[in-house]
Amino acid sequence: MELFVTLAVAGILVGIAMPSLTTFVQNTRQTSEANSLIMSLDFARSEAIKEDANVLICASADGATCSGNVNPGGWATGWIVETTSAPITVLQAMPALGANNTLSAAFDAGAGLANISSVTFQPNGFVQAAAGSNIYNITYFTLCDIRGAAWAHDMEISPIGSVRSSSTAGQTLAGAALNCP
Repeated sequence: MELFVTLAVAGILVGIAMPSLTTFVQNTRQTSEANSLIMSLDFARSEAIKEDANVLICASADGATCSGNVNPGGWATGWIVETTSAPITVLQAMPALGANNTLSAAFDAGAGLANISSVTFQPNGFVQAAAGSNIYNITYFTLCDIRGAAWAHDMEISPIGSVRSSSTAGQTLAGAALNCP
């Protein structure tokens, strides 16, 4: 009889703790993936300054070449940091994100956001203007998981190349609600 009571109490405790454990694991995974991107962005910027040359970070499915994937969530296949002058050298390769996670990158083109597949840091550490324009605005990265936009993570690169991350889930640094693909 005592064994049944103990098992019943243990079952109740596991039932209460399991959702919290799942949320903890999801939060930890998302934070880890966001930190990986932030470290890669900071690395690309520091290499551009150190080498006095443009350095590119781009979505990559194979860890060796840029995929050119501008689709929402296209960065989830992984990314690379590479030099832009010949010979092109991959300086860092990051693997795909965990299952069901998406990572999107967009550039504020002035008339709305435009999805992008790469970001180039110049030798002065600034972000290069979007192709074909002289617009220097914020670049946004949005990391989403199966919980949706309310739990999404925002990372932003300013025109001068500094990388910041929102501390509030589901919101940009400015407090606007995030959207997931």
